[in-house]
Amino acid sequence: MEDTYQDFKSLSEVEKESRDFKIWVKKTKSRIAVIAPHGGRIELGTSEIAKSIAGDDFTCYSFEGIKNKENKKYLHITSTNFDEPECIEICNASDMVLAVHGAQDDDKVVYVGGRNEYLKQKIIEKLKKAGFTVKKDTTNHSGRNAENICNKCTSMQGLQLEISNGLRKIMFKGVKRNHRNPTNNIFNEFVKSIRGVLCEYVAKSLI
Repeated sequence: MEDTYQDFKSLSEVEKESRDFKIWVKKTKSRIAVIAPHGGRIELGTSEIAKSIAGDDFTCYSFEGIKNKENKKYLHITSTNFDEPECIEICNASDMVLAVHGAQDDDKVVYVGGRNEYLKQKIIEKLKKAGFTVKKDTTNHSGRNAENICNKCTSMQGLQLEISNGLRKIMFKGVKRNHRNPTNNIFNEFVKSIRGVLCEYVAKSLI
């Protein structure tokens, strides 16, 4: 589906904050940021996953659709065009950015992309060890484009997770808004695996 708006300026001229979308931010002193540029009702479950990965340790940003319907049609801005100012500011101030997205397929799989090859491999290994089906993203939306929002960090080497609809569905009671809490052990193991890699990365003073 082609985006209705090609950038945030165009979107914000029609869609209104607090009515159609909201922006959720939690800043920390960490140089790692976790973002969900298609959160809320745009790509269901991605906000909750990003916020839990960030926890109290990492800065978190979520652009969340709150329209009653057609959030993806009207509020999705592709990652290479996503330029909401606060998100850009957070990414530019971070050494590494992890972007959480939702893939449409119904297989229970996560695609790991981005330009940070070291962390990409570590996350793939960790998730596989936890029992998840993981694939290195080699599509045209693999997060390797320098203009991708995850690569707007100072290292220009971010990470991107594309979590399938099938996997997101089994992380919650359901992906509808009133079903995304409480989460379950699948959600917890997924978050624990990603956080483990990021915390180890920080502990080794690699960032």
